[in-house]
Amino acid sequence: MKILINGISEDGGHYQVPWMLKFKRFFELGWSITFFGNRRYRDKLWCYPFFKKYRYGFIELKHTSPIPNHKFRFMVELLRRNIVSFFYVFSIRNQYDVVYSPASVLDLILFPYVLKKIDKRIKWVAVFDNIVPLRDPGNKLTRFLAWLFFRISLVLLKDADLVFAISPDLKVFLLESGFQKNKVVVTGNGLDVDLLKLAKKEADWNMDALYVGRINETKGIYDLLGVLQIVKKTYPHFQLGIMGNGDEITQRQFKRKIREMELEKNTQLLGYVTGGKKFNMIKSSKCFLFLSKSKSESFGVALLEAVCLGLPAIAYDLPSYKNIYKHKEIFTFKVGDTQSVAGKIIEIFREKKFTNNKGKLLQKKYSWKKIADMEFHSIHHMVYLSYNN
Repeated sequence: MKILINGISEDGGHYQVPWMLKFKRFFELGWSITFFGNRRYRDKLWCYPFFKKYRYGFIELKHTSPIPNHKFRFMVELLRRNIVSFFYVFSIRNQYDVVYSPASVLDLILFPYVLKKIDKRIKWVAVFDNIVPLRDPGNKLTRFLAWLFFRISLVLLKDADLVFAISPDLKVFLLESGFQKNKVVVTGNGLDVDLLKLAKKEADWNMDALYVGRINETKGIYDLLGVLQIVKKTYPHFQLGIMGNGDEITQRQFKRKIREMELEKNTQLLGYVTGGKKFNMIKSSKCFLFLSKSKSESFGVALLEAVCLGLPAIAYDLPSYKNIYKHKEIFTFKVGDTQSVAGKIIEIFREKKFTNNKGKLLQKKYSWKKIADMEFHSIHHMVYLSYNN
């Protein structure tokens, strides 16, 4: 089985780690894998030690620029990369059994869509991991463009031969959007179980609470500050760590809001952290906050990581969590109820209940190996049937 991984819009960001854990399993199961992306993407592959023992192909997408940290320039660069990728279609056709889109964003499905139109034999597989609503917090023009691109991607995605939905809710959405039932398979999301097991507390870490995720209004970043302002009245030296990056404008606005609310001494902007260091920092914190307000929140990987590491975790009550946290592994409150969130934090610290034993049990349930095996067998079955029809 020869599979082409479409990574033309990836320069090795935070999505890479879970994707690579899946691809590692594909190697183990005997697939021949070729990656399609730019030089920065290729160089990032060498950051994963387990890849060095596998032979893989790489098609370099030339004439790309680094992805800018600005929303509109970001969109322009991704559009440009896809236009350039179309010139590779005729040299790539008839060489692969499967082209694989690791996510369902428009910039990762345009090229496979065009390739499938030219190469009638190839099978197109995509992972569907997110819904983009029109009315989410944030810049209205940006939200509209994101929604518009999402709607276009849905139309194109109907040409895929197999779509892996990471949750039952997303499968329902796809079926209601007109997708064929036999083309949609529920898989799930996973964790880097090996790194979770190796995580250890760092003695010099002093975070009372931690947030991990994008610096984005839909993730409830301003609600975090509202909660912190309330908690500060009871615990003046309370420390909130914020791990993640955002676009230039949002980060600048967020820092300004921290200054306006006089929370500089209570917040630490940690930037983007990955690997074992990230898990050590999570495990060393006392509690975890994830106040995403978005209707598109489909899983919350960072939230699950913290829960599995045994932290008491607080989130807003979103529908997607109901399929994951069935035994009160997290504390949930109505979206926007910062007063109740702050009250729960104060209660946790007053009673010194910093352990989440129920959450630790979930670690056994989520594994990228398990998800990769599901995908592998579904793809293998689909290709086998096509060759025998």
